[in-house]
Amino acid sequence: MNIAITDDHEIIREGLKKILAKHDDLKVVAEASSIAELEKLLDDTQIDFIMLDISLPDKSGLDFVKDIKSRFPEVKVLIFSIYPEEKFAKRAINLGADGYLSKNAKPSEIIEAIRKIERGGKYLKAELIEELFLHNDKLHTNPTHELLSNREFEVLRLLAKGNKITEIAESLGLSVNTIASYKTRIQDKLNIKSTAELIRYAIDNDLVEKY
Repeated sequence: MNIAITDDHEIIREGLKKILAKHDDLKVVAEASSIAELEKLLDDTQIDFIMLDISLPDKSGLDFVKDIKSRFPEVKVLIFSIYPEEKFAKRAINLGADGYLSKNAKPSEIIEAIRKIERGGKYLKAELIEELFLHNDKLHTNPTHELLSNREFEVLRLLAKGNKITEIAESLGLSVNTIASYKTRIQDKLNIKSTAELIRYAIDNDLVEKY
């Protein structure tokens, strides 16, 4: 199986290559440090499986999953991220990812995830499946940001990273007015009055990296 690793940290890519090298049928045929590089690789290289980080320099890996699946539906995608699984896994699966795994995972877990997805399954930790998809306790409530659409969630994270509305509009190919409308809807849904509160919410809920 031909695997592409997309992560902007070389040490992560090298570590994954060492783990995968112990399995003759798992061949790392491509590496990318950005979505732009991955797009080119998908056009030029035969890839069966992508290990994809969320935080990349040019675009969120989470938001690129849908593009991958629409253009290359046969390609499997495992999100491999520092962000907590309980915060991002359900959204990733709903966007079309075949699995979600924390970068804290053991090498054996990484191989287990790849094998399960290779067989046509979805990979999440068992306890996470129960928590995210099977929990029927009426007292159990989802975080408020689960109310956000995928685009609103993307804009929230970009704002929380310090991007200006004009910068977000340019990166997403949308108008400034559209992004401003998204920001208003986000603040309404989260009952947040200011950008500073919005940033604090994202940090407190592990939606962006803490620096």
